[in-house]
Amino acid sequence: MKTKDPFITGIHWAARITGSLLVAFTLLFGIANFIDGLGKNGGDPLSSFSPLIILIFIFWGIGLAGLVVAIWKERLGGLISLSCFVIIPILNFFNPASPIKGAAFFLFFIFSIPSLLYLYYWWLVKSMSPEPETKYPRGPAEDEIRQD
Repeated sequence: MKTKDPFITGIHWAARITGSLLVAFTLLFGIANFIDGLGKNGGDPLSSFSPLIILIFIFWGIGLAGLVVAIWKERLGGLISLSCFVIIPILNFFNPASPIKGAAFFLFFIFSIPSLLYLYYWWLVKSMSPEPETKYPRGPAEDEIRQD
């Protein structure tokens, strides 16, 4: 889906840049925290996490993978990442150990901005493209049947 409109191209590049930065910084801090956890918990960095927190991390990873997919498939990647970034604060709300319950919704809204930009870009390009011609055009007999 290519377009020459500078506004639409700007939306696409803004989504790519913010999504890539989000993935890069999350991986950087996630790997650093994982290595730090190896030293603190006797070699098992996941021992201090509840199953709900581990589930949140799984959805976070799927959401980040959706942002990577969105570089090539805007609709698919945007939907995957947005759905994961909506599920995460809902799961966090039911986490009894979470220090931030209501603020998590605002925080994950910020994280979902690249997903929203990808979906907005896909919608703009789709709305600008002409209707595709069908492989088999309707004949006059089909028009008569539909009028009845």
